[in-house]
Amino acid sequence: MNSFSKYIIYVDESGDANWSGVAEYPLLCVNYCLFEKDHYLDVLIPRFNRLKFEYWGNDNIVLHERDLRKPNKIKDGAIRSKYEYLAGDKRTSFMSDLSEIVREAEFKCFCVIIDKEKVPEKYRVFDPYHISLSRGFRQIQDYLRNNDEEEMGKDLHVVFEKRGYADDAALSKAYQQIILQGSLLTPISGYRFQNIRLELMDKKSNSTGLQIADLTARPIGNHYLHVSGQRKLTDQRAIEILLEKLHRCTGDLCEVGKYDVFHENL
Repeated sequence: MNSFSKYIIYVDESGDANWSGVAEYPLLCVNYCLFEKDHYLDVLIPRFNRLKFEYWGNDNIVLHERDLRKPNKIKDGAIRSKYEYLAGDKRTSFMSDLSEIVREAEFKCFCVIIDKEKVPEKYRVFDPYHISLSRGFRQIQDYLRNNDEEEMGKDLHVVFEKRGYADDAALSKAYQQIILQGSLLTPISGYRFQNIRLELMDKKSNSTGLQIADLTARPIGNHYLHVSGQRKLTDQRAIEILLEKLHRCTGDLCEVGKYDVFHENL
C-alpha cells in the first residue's frame, strides 16, 4: 500500500514570474488545478484525447491557450498549421466541444493572483513564486482539511510545466524554502507542507492536466482585470465555467467563485 494521495494537482501560470510590470497583463496568475486521479484517468484523459482525434485525426498536439488565441504568432510552422486548421465553423465547433469537456470535468481551481503594481513595496523582496506557492499550498491544505481530512498526510504531487532554467530554478528554490522553513511572508502555525511533492514536466509531455491548467489560467487573470476595472470583459464563456470550479479557502471557509488576490488579502 503506497502513501500517495488520491488527488493530483497540475499548475500553470499566466504572466511573468518577476516584478516587472507589463501594461497589457500586469499579473502573475498561478492556477492550481486539483483532480481526483480516478476521474482524471478514467474520464478526463480519454475525453480530451478523443477531442484531438476528432479534429486532427491524431493526438500529436499540445493545446495552449496562447496558441489558440494567437495562432499567427506561433513560430514553428508545423504547430502553427495545426492551429490554423481550426478556422471558421470548425474552430467554433472545436471551442464549443472543448468548453463542454472543461465544464463537465471534475476539478477544483485554487488561483493566486499577484497584481504587481498594487503589491506593497515591502513584499517585493520576496520572489513571486514564494508568494504564490505559500498561498496556494495553504489553500489546498485548507480545502483538504475541510473536505477530505484523510488525505492530509499523504504524498500529494504538484506538477508545474517547465518554463526555462531561470524560472525553474526560482520555483524550485521557493518550494525548498517553504518545505523547510514554511512561509517567509508571515509565520503560519498549523501548516506543514512536507507531504507536497514538486514535479516539473516538459510541455512536450502532452499532459492533459497541464493543458487544462494552461487553458484556464489566463481567463481567470482576465476576469480579475475586468472586475478590478482594468479592462473590458473577455473570455466570457470560459470564466462562466471556471467560476463554478474556483475555490478560495482560508481556515474553515471555502468560497466558490473566488480567487486569492495577494494585495487584497494580506
